[in-house]
Amino acid sequence: MLSGSMLIGRPAQDPKELFEQGQHELGAANYAGAERDFTELLNLGVNTAPVYTNLGVIYLRTGRLDQAVAALRKAKELAPGMTGIDLNLGLAYYRQREFQKAVPFFATVLTADPANTQAHYLKGMCHFMMDQFEAAAVEFALIREQERSDLEYLYMLGISYGKMKRSEDAQKTFADLMTAGGDTPHLHLLLGKAYVALEDYTHAETELEKAVSSASPLPYAHYYLGVLYEKLGKFDAAAAQFALETSISPNDHWAYEDLARIKLDQGDIDGAIAALEPAIQRIPDSATLLSALAKAYMQNSAYDPAIRLLRRAIALEPGNGNYHYQLGRAYLQQGKAPEGKAEIAKARELQAKVLNGQMELLSRDSELTH
Repeated sequence: MLSGSMLIGRPAQDPKELFEQGQHELGAANYAGAERDFTELLNLGVNTAPVYTNLGVIYLRTGRLDQAVAALRKAKELAPGMTGIDLNLGLAYYRQREFQKAVPFFATVLTADPANTQAHYLKGMCHFMMDQFEAAAVEFALIREQERSDLEYLYMLGISYGKMKRSEDAQKTFADLMTAGGDTPHLHLLLGKAYVALEDYTHAETELEKAVSSASPLPYAHYYLGVLYEKLGKFDAAAAQFALETSISPNDHWAYEDLARIKLDQGDIDGAIAALEPAIQRIPDSATLLSALAKAYMQNSAYDPAIRLLRRAIALEPGNGNYHYQLGRAYLQQGKAPEGKAEIAKARELQAKVLNGQMELLSRDSELTH
């Protein structure tokens, strides 16, 4: 065992060796060790783009997306021409569901490397998630040969063509999807989801009925059949499908939330509460479920528990203006006007901030196209 005096006198590790050690740890997926090495390099004053880039990759792989963005932006400042940084920054924003912010970084990668399949795929997915179907189809079409057996890719491309009213291209893509996927429940689920998105409810019902007929329960098959039934006005049937989905996918909030919404729309407040209370026991950190149960309680004039739930939701998502607005309404219903007005003012402030951010992004997009 080393004595304290020996530790104090020990020379610091050579930065080059420390960097190589960090890269080895990162390659071996020892993220804690790699983070320790690269953080130590920063402490030693080695503030270089590769150090920040590696830290950004570590944060990405361990799900710390805000830290990933911060590290990669610092790397970008130090080495603006390194397209690998752009790819990782785009990926970080994509995983944050900040699709508009991600797109310019993937575009930068493609300017330097037009054949980069990953950048085309991710840029196409961003456009798809923003309902920019023509832009999505352009990106996806460029990599069709490489991705011809990728079911999710064919699903998104088919929907993009359908939304553009390119029916022949959509049907050809869905035929390719069937060839690639075979006659499997997962394939029928993908096709059912696609037909729901394209509002072709007849084909959607056929495919989703096949998906739910699997001998082994398939996650989300009952959920999307419920979505379809609700669109068709079959609300009791939709509620039954959502209830089935909660038993198959008990740790996902969507089916609970939609089941409760139908119950509330039908005036069955107790049924909504009965669906949501056990869901929150299982998923206590779902702000959407907390908000949904608060709404049900408010319809029962149970304002105190509603307020407690909304405070929990806001603690989880402090920037969500809708939760502040709901809390404001609950306070007003209780006769607490100052608290209610303050929360509604906060909601308006947050909504204005979101709108201003969207306008700034649109302005940047306009500059990029000129």
